Amino acid sequence: MPIVSTSAGKLRGIRLGDGLLAFRGIPYAAAPVGPLRWRPPAPVDPWSGVRDAQAFGADAVQVSGIRESRAPGMSEDCLFLNVWAPEEAREGGWPVIVWSGGGGFNTGGGAFAVEDMSRLAARGAVVVSFNYRLGIFGFLAHRALTAESDTGSSGNYGLMDHVAALEWVRANIAGFGGDGDRITYMAESSGAAAGLLMLAMTRDRALFDRAILLSPGSVSPLLPLDEAEASAAALAMSADDMRALTAEELLVRSKSLAAPPSNLSVARPLRPIVDGRLVTTDRAYAEGNFAAVPVIIGTNEDEGRFFTRRMAISSLADYSRYLSDSFGRRAGEARALYPAATDADVAAAVAAAYGDVSINHPVDRLARAFARRQPRTFRFVYTYRHGHMQQPPTHAEEAETFLDNRPHVTPADAEMAGLIGRYLLAFAEKGDPSSPEMPGWPAFDAEGEHYLRLDLPLAHGARWRSEHMGFLSEAFDSTS
Repeated sequence: MPIVSTSAGKLRGIRLGDGLLAFRGIPYAAAPVGPLRWRPPAPVDPWSGVRDAQAFGADAVQVSGIRESRAPGMSEDCLFLNVWAPEEAREGGWPVIVWSGGGGFNTGGGAFAVEDMSRLAARGAVVVSFNYRLGIFGFLAHRALTAESDTGSSGNYGLMDHVAALEWVRANIAGFGGDGDRITYMAESSGAAAGLLMLAMTRDRALFDRAILLSPGSVSPLLPLDEAEASAAALAMSADDMRALTAEELLVRSKSLAAPPSNLSVARPLRPIVDGRLVTTDRAYAEGNFAAVPVIIGTNEDEGRFFTRRMAISSLADYSRYLSDSFGRRAGEARALYPAATDADVAAAVAAAYGDVSINHPVDRLARAFARRQPRTFRFVYTYRHGHMQQPPTHAEEAETFLDNRPHVTPADAEMAGLIGRYLLAFAEKGDPSSPEMPGWPAFDAEGEHYLRLDLPLAHGARWRSEHMGFLSEAFDSTS
């Protein structure tokens, strides 16, 4: 069995076949339990001998049954990462891709079956997935925790875990055959939002060298520390008493602390906040204060349906209230852009409006912010219908094609995943997805607004939903 040395000790991995190695359940920080609950991640205690790294570690505590996991269970002792690597050595090292999936900062894990990294690694990269603390365990801001902190802040522990995982990768990945100077952070939804926050942190060097951001949505506004603390006032306990609660008791109590949002651009508790330490502002991208690494950023054709199919908006009267709540005095203009003449039209109309407000417009702003400072900014719109699907892809659907984890129902499915995989590896190699073997991917800029439509056939586009984006800029940007 393969053995690799890390800063904490030696690891024994497993051969998967097809020239791939895997190392699973690697601790990148100490278990955040007991007195370490709601504290920054602490270093791992080194071990002697060789530690087995053939099985996944526990998932973070979360609502179970959302997605199939290969972890042995859930535990607060969850700060593990996993590495997939080509067995063949490569001069200079393989490019490194670190994956962080979605889940609204409340669900997720590196052992989820739909986020297996084998196929991506087999294309020619060292690929890493990791767990981080979720929900109340990862993002509780509380006055008692702030009072005991050396920094005068609390919350954002799950974001600190992201930082610790990426620092571990930078320091250790060469031992697995990876190039620690070519780290690509690839993430979807909340994972992508976390990546954006990390790029806005003040550091001598960015935590990663390029980014692939799938449907990141809005990172603004974020609750300031005092408002996040106030939202936890119902948990009126001392820090010691809170640490005495079981994980199960905390998970139950967390349900009363975070109401579901009207859209993803509404600041919410139990998510990243402006804590004044790790995150100092929620306007970094508007002000141009971030590490402008090369980036691929994009969305799905119908982002909103994923969210609105679970919302109780089915009649024209419901829709009118939604438009008034979302757009205020400009609700009439919004209705003209997102028309619904009958109750049967409402589902599609509200999905389009929600998707634009929560995902498409924020991504448009982010792409522009990157392009102002980074010429290697590339945008996509994923429109491919996998298998025999008739509906356009919605939020998170592109992720499984990017990772090539969906069954290939048709030959076209394999072709689409292969095309995207080659773009990803070219980008991980050199910060540009273009190559002589692939159709060109034009850079995005504010003048041309070019994007690549990920479908068969591939196609170039410009000014995705420009009329809608113009309206939302007028409606929201002046107050953001």
